[in-house]
Amino acid sequence: MKIFVLGLLFLTLLSGVPVAGSAQVQDTLPERPFVRGGVYDRPYLTTLLGRTAIGGYAEMHARWERVDGLTEERGFELKRWNLFTATEVSDFIRISAEIEFEDGGQEITVEFAAIDFRIAPSFTVRGGMLLSPIGRFNLAHDSPMNEFTDRPLVSRELLGTALSEPGLGVLGTVPLQGSGRITYEVYAVNGFHDGLVDDSPDGTRVPLGRGNFEDNNNVPAIVGRVAWSPSLNLAIGLSAHHGAYNVFNEEGLAVDQRRDLTMAAVDLEAVFSGFRMTGEGALIGIDISEDLTGVYASKQHGFYFEILRDFGRGWIETMPASFFSAGIRLDLIDLDADLPGDNTRQVTLGANFRPTQDTVFKFNYVRGTSRDRFNNPADHGALLFSIATYF
Repeated sequence: MKIFVLGLLFLTLLSGVPVAGSAQVQDTLPERPFVRGGVYDRPYLTTLLGRTAIGGYAEMHARWERVDGLTEERGFELKRWNLFTATEVSDFIRISAEIEFEDGGQEITVEFAAIDFRIAPSFTVRGGMLLSPIGRFNLAHDSPMNEFTDRPLVSRELLGTALSEPGLGVLGTVPLQGSGRITYEVYAVNGFHDGLVDDSPDGTRVPLGRGNFEDNNNVPAIVGRVAWSPSLNLAIGLSAHHGAYNVFNEEGLAVDQRRDLTMAAVDLEAVFSGFRMTGEGALIGIDISEDLTGVYASKQHGFYFEILRDFGRGWIETMPASFFSAGIRLDLIDLDADLPGDNTRQVTLGANFRPTQDTVFKFNYVRGTSRDRFNNPADHGALLFSIATYF
């Protein structure tokens, strides 16, 4: 709580500092992006053959983490190295893809690979390997875009960002009066598999059910998001994901009771009085078999909220586009809502330097407490430094 108060005082002091204009970069774009920082809103630096753009980003971490006074991790890591492309095949067809090399190349993933058939701004058909629109962060999680070294706990531990699923569906933008609009996405996808329970000795872990590339039960799940934006400085999104995760029918023969996974999220993005605010909350319900009740969670929830302010544009004469930012993020996740334990709360203070909009040096101080399923507490803290850049 002391860190939280100090962070708020820090931001209050900054309120008198001139605000850098980076928070409203999208205002000057000829076309407002569907999702700020999403797959078609990236700084591609090279164009090939007239209609194909290629780019990427890289991220490295330096970490010193301690749990109950003992060093948990101290070292360096090339966290991610991503490549992405986008091609305007015609006035109506475009294709985009992203490949992620994570943890020094130990894991290689096709994170996104989709074909868009744009019939009208309000109706586009999309199919392929999709970033599921469950919350805004899953749609815009590039490291150079985000202001803290680690992704929010609710995104990592509950929703499993980055969540990619094969699927097919539609998306579009509906304009409102002035600069307002409503955007929507809805897809049929393969959903999750039963690894969220069977592969997790520590309790229900939804991210372990990802990677259902061939639908294990032949029953598609549904995922969708609707976002309302009355102005360029405010957007609120509602999203949901629902479907069966277990094999309950084989060749027309019932082999198990159908068990569903349901996730719902609300997200916020706002600029107010020079402060940039983003947040996301999630509720998860999992049908658990009777013999696992009390051992595996049937309800989970969590949220994060962060507030930042930019300052110092022009302080460094040799880097006229550079600026600084400072902020605070609150994280809370409860991995079993029926128990007093199995949860984590933490606060992160951050100070960043951007020599340009596309490159960032991040310094973070993290403090928090985690409780196991028996409600035993463990305090943790970390000093984090990272560099992330588009290329």
